[in-house]
Amino acid sequence: MKMKTLLASLAFGSLLMACGGMETEAPMPETPSITTSEQPLCEGWDDGARRCSIKCTSTSTWLTLTDNVPKGGCQDRANHYCGRTAYGACWSF
Repeated sequence: MKMKTLLASLAFGSLLMACGGMETEAPMPETPSITTSEQPLCEGWDDGARRCSIKCTSTSTWLTLTDNVPKGGCQDRANHYCGRTAYGACWSF
């Protein structure tokens, strides 16, 4: 009986080793970020861009606001427009 228990334990242990055990993933960032493929849209205030472009959700389209937005106010304006924390806000041409 003890031999069966030993063999069953070894078989179960080898299966666990083959599967790799528990996975640990890096924690997801709490704030959304703009993906690398969308970066060409975002030029930056220091590079001369003066239009605030916003994206409310990850699946929505980019909108460019036509009103004057002061330097440093793009994210606040995007949050106000979206009614929640905007997925993305950046300066574009």
